[in-house]
Amino acid sequence: MFKPASRLNLYETVLEQLLLAVKEGKWRPGEKIPGELALAKDFQVSRNCIREALKALTLFRILESKPGQGTFISGDALRQIANNELVRHIREKASLIELAEVRIVLESNIIEMVVERATDEDLKELKKVVEEEARLGPGLTEETLRARAKFHETMAALSGNSIMLRLLNSIKAELDAQRNRYLSMPEERWQIMMNEHEKILEFIMKRDAGKAKEALYDHLVKGMETVLSS
Repeated sequence: MFKPASRLNLYETVLEQLLLAVKEGKWRPGEKIPGELALAKDFQVSRNCIREALKALTLFRILESKPGQGTFISGDALRQIANNELVRHIREKASLIELAEVRIVLESNIIEMVVERATDEDLKELKKVVEEEARLGPGLTEETLRARAKFHETMAALSGNSIMLRLLNSIKAELDAQRNRYLSMPEERWQIMMNEHEKILEFIMKRDAGKAKEALYDHLVKGMETVLSS
């Protein structure tokens, strides 16, 4: 019934499979589950690992222990699982919103510095980045994701402020994880986002900081909305 647990994340593997067994109806509310020894044999892990997983499920009211009888699937196990998944979903979405807020504050200042400080040669470099995006076309690939990221990274580099660049790099892992979600978005939406870089560049080339910041704000907000709806 169960697959041997991965040695890298034993506890998480056991927990996920136990939850899946309940969600898929392999174990039904009110049903008694196998003992620790039997589960340890199925998962090929120690009884301590099984015990910790069962404690967690009991804490979240998915399991209930009846002294002298054993451990059972609680009557409202499915509702508890749904509630916990909703909480986790909200928590993940909230973190994305917070990340978007940080980006808006950070990159709004970066773009203002670029408008004020970048030389004409610097802006030619930024234009080449946008042209490379266009050359790759609308296809959703790892390469196009990297090209999109390069636009924002190049702006930070051209800001003339090394701290700004370091701040952007400090959230790079989170930004990369967010960008990976774009791979599932409709291609027409991706093309619109690519065109938004051209619009931002246009205002930067005109040295119009106000409109460049507005275009950047719209771009980042729409990107966040796309991720949140995925």
